[in-house]
Amino acid sequence: MSNTDNAILPVTVVRGLNDRVYEKRKMAALEVERIVRELVAKNDIKQVRKVIDMLVNHFVLSQNPNAKKGGLIGVAAAAIALGKDIGLFVSEIVPPVLKSFADVDCRVRYFGCESMYNIAKVGRASMLMFFKEIFDGVSKLICDSDTHVKNGAELLDRLIKDIVTESNIFDVDLFVSLVRERIYTNDDHVRQYLVSWIQLLCSVPDIDLVSHLPLLLDGLFNILGGQKDEIRAMTQQVLNDFLMEINRKSVGTNFKAMIVVLLSHSKSSNSSSTQLIALIWILRFLELDGANLTFYSAGVLNAVLPCLSDQQSKTDIFETAVRTKDKLLSLLTDTPGTLANMDIGDMLSVLLAHVIPSTSYKDSTGREYTSPSQISVTTKIAVLQWIRTLHQHVPHKINSKHKDIFPAVIRTVSDPCDGVVVLSIQLLAAMCNQNSSEDQTNFENFLQSLIEKFKLDEKLMERRCSFIIQTLCTHVDSEKVFCTLARLLVDEPDIVFTALLVQYLNWILLTSPNLSPLRETLKSKRKNPKLGKAGSKNGGAVFSTLYNTWCHDPVSTIALCMISHSYQHASDVIHALGSYEMTEMTLIGLDKLVQLLESPVFSALRLELVQPDTNPELFRSLAGILMLLPQSEAFTKLRNRLECVEVVRAAERTSQPSSDQVDEKTLKEMLKHFNEVQVNHAVNNLKINENQQ
Repeated sequence: MSNTDNAILPVTVVRGLNDRVYEKRKMAALEVERIVRELVAKNDIKQVRKVIDMLVNHFVLSQNPNAKKGGLIGVAAAAIALGKDIGLFVSEIVPPVLKSFADVDCRVRYFGCESMYNIAKVGRASMLMFFKEIFDGVSKLICDSDTHVKNGAELLDRLIKDIVTESNIFDVDLFVSLVRERIYTNDDHVRQYLVSWIQLLCSVPDIDLVSHLPLLLDGLFNILGGQKDEIRAMTQQVLNDFLMEINRKSVGTNFKAMIVVLLSHSKSSNSSSTQLIALIWILRFLELDGANLTFYSAGVLNAVLPCLSDQQSKTDIFETAVRTKDKLLSLLTDTPGTLANMDIGDMLSVLLAHVIPSTSYKDSTGREYTSPSQISVTTKIAVLQWIRTLHQHVPHKINSKHKDIFPAVIRTVSDPCDGVVVLSIQLLAAMCNQNSSEDQTNFENFLQSLIEKFKLDEKLMERRCSFIIQTLCTHVDSEKVFCTLARLLVDEPDIVFTALLVQYLNWILLTSPNLSPLRETLKSKRKNPKLGKAGSKNGGAVFSTLYNTWCHDPVSTIALCMISHSYQHASDVIHALGSYEMTEMTLIGLDKLVQLLESPVFSALRLELVQPDTNPELFRSLAGILMLLPQSEAFTKLRNRLECVEVVRAAERTSQPSSDQVDEKTLKEMLKHFNEVQVNHAVNNLKINENQQ
């Protein structure tokens, strides 16, 4: 060190600043403070600058650790002495102190924090010109391996925060850019540091951080999904503060930019709290600016539908998802023209991907939506309700997508949940109930798919056939349902399956309360001489259509004839049936038919028994059944019924002309068809027996 340098600071001060002992360096720093204070009093700015220059270049920037420590203490002392005049020297003092933050010696780093703290305590607002560098330095020191350094950094951080809150010239844009550079770190100390700063600035009335939130939101949600409870709680509070501010003043808020971020985090599988908060935000955004967010309907649905499966384990998530789903639907349906002016293709892709497990659909942008391996009943019901509602408001748009909708919805018809089946059938019925040729084709395709399902899964037919068909007949004319099924089954090559399905259909026809109109139609084919009315031609057509398929099961054929009051033909069928070997299935069917004859459905038939002169064919039919039955409970029951009237006398009377609207020639052809079908079944049974042997 030259004599000139010694002239700036006394030799004792220079020696003290270089000393290894902290107390001696501190005493030397106090002497520096005295010297600078005297120079300031004399207004000798030039000499002050020389002192600072010496402290920086010969001490702070020295390679000697002790000199660095002494220089840092000395610079801080000089800053304290400068007082309000420190602003003239900040650009000379702060940069070299900042360099000490990265020193390899932890004690130097600590004294750097202490020095910067003392400088900032005096410099206050003038320090903000170095905010970027200080913020960066502190963000590294707070995760320092040395506890003293970390404590010093935290102390400095609190002071800088105080300076920022009292300043009216803080550069928010700079702050946001600094946070964004670091917000995706995995270091918990840095995360906590960043969140604390955001939380602070949220509380400053004059600082508008909401307008910058789109740049920070993704990072905050990323931190929210972390493992440390304390940091998650801080982040959640910050997000709550932001949302409260948005609620208070939503004008100018960039909802569109933020909802994209929220949608990505609403499907978080790692953190249920992250998912819940994202859903809460989405719901609030829809409430505040929903009309401008309908473009994101597909994304919202993709976020909320999986959450509907968490009804038991994640009640808050489930309830928020339901409210969000309902709010979106009201936005789309309550405002006239909203759906009409939208491309609903993307929404449908999402909806269909959440009705059948392990399927995927692509939207208009090529994005693929894949459904989970398991889908809850609640989710399926929500999806079907959505599609049904969309069909009610924009049927032309839904119908135009029938090639995508039909295959998915048809698969849900076999769902074990009744609610899902009912909604599926309601939707399919609505889409097929416009009486156009295309709708009829769609309806036939639906029923053909249903037939194939029953064919592939006999247990499904056994368990669900009655419920599915009865539900379908609640929403579609039962005549249309049964006649279409009959036409489709008439050419079914698997006659064993056809016979079994006919048994189920026949039982539904005879017992279901909501098929009463169809039974009345079949009864109306008969002339009513008492009223002087001809039989219904429509009833005759329905009878003929069903008959061709019902022939696959003799008992069903007999029941169809009886419910249609075609007693003569029933008698012919029964006598023809005697020409074939009676199968166990036929005998069981006859037993069930006798039981059914005692039900309210056949009350009119039983009353006709007291008019033997008018209905001799009825007596012959029942007597024929009696002769086919083995001695059993059903045999006894039917015999007792017939003994209640003068069976013998009625049989001896001259038969009255048939009252069937179907002419005699047609009836003969129908009987011929019945025999042909029975021959086919006999041949098939023979083959089955041979294969079993």
